[in-house]
Amino acid sequence: MINRQFISKIFAFVVGIGCVYIAYEFNNKSNTVLNGSIYGTSWTINSSDYISDYHQANIKKILTSIDYLASNYKDNSEVSILNKNPLNEYFDISDQLNELITIAEFVKSQSNGFYDITLGKISASNGFSPNFGINVSNDIDNLSKKYAIQNKQLIRYQDFWFDLSSIAKGFAVQELHDYLVLNNLTNHLIDIGGEVIINGTNGSTPWVVGIQDPRNQLEKPIFIVSNEKSKFLSIATSGEYRNIRYDGDDLITHTFNPFTEKSISGNLESITIISQESATLADAYATAVNVMGFDQGFEFVNTNNIAALFIVREEGELKLIKSQKWYNLEL
Repeated sequence: MINRQFISKIFAFVVGIGCVYIAYEFNNKSNTVLNGSIYGTSWTINSSDYISDYHQANIKKILTSIDYLASNYKDNSEVSILNKNPLNEYFDISDQLNELITIAEFVKSQSNGFYDITLGKISASNGFSPNFGINVSNDIDNLSKKYAIQNKQLIRYQDFWFDLSSIAKGFAVQELHDYLVLNNLTNHLIDIGGEVIINGTNGSTPWVVGIQDPRNQLEKPIFIVSNEKSKFLSIATSGEYRNIRYDGDDLITHTFNPFTEKSISGNLESITIISQESATLADAYATAVNVMGFDQGFEFVNTNNIAALFIVREEGELKLIKSQKWYNLEL
């Protein structure tokens, strides 16, 4: 008998690289290439600028610091310690965590609640993050205030857990980009688990990134993106083709609807967001639109002038549907 949980783990590992396929066959030049594993996935920096040992060491420090900031898998990360802080007691949060939560709250408001970083216990109870031996029942009143922040002090009024997995990789990509640019290293491609920034040039040519069929990632990309007409592009993809598990015969995906507290399903295979502003925003938007589904998501991105590529499967066939902003970027 096939062990479905084992198969789902293998599937999640293989596609954990992301639906955004970094087209190294297009970008294979004499560049500085750094890579490794973090956040349960892989990371790569491909730069046509020389990155010294000093900067390489700092890059690894940035990646590690964000792991200890936002990981729900580390019992001693800042967010895990915050989640264990007693209710109705203030907790001093770092500048970075304050920034992450502020951006998340902005996207939550803009998406009318479809984006929500307070579903950590729901994720843990469904096996997508550890519970550290703690009761993860989610008895939350969604109509009442959950928490407040004042002067970088956060107080929880209800016993939920923060889960930053839908925004942390985008934040890390942005932090690496900001560090490189600050040090005049302006030509690079950064990828963490499919969250990508391309900036500057790859030698004398633009960077090229391919977007794949989520269900057939061994094939060539079905859409190519380059930054020929925009120096900076951040690219984020969300979809239920990765990180899945089975409960008996029931498929449970890793993304949950905050209104139903159930994992999402539908014909939206993946959503790719491109931002000329921020990888952190792009990451959060991708999750919000994925939760909405195609109909609401398509209206949302067009209303808010967001570049989006929807991959929808209907009657076994893929359809690529672009927002107006995507066309405007002439990608």
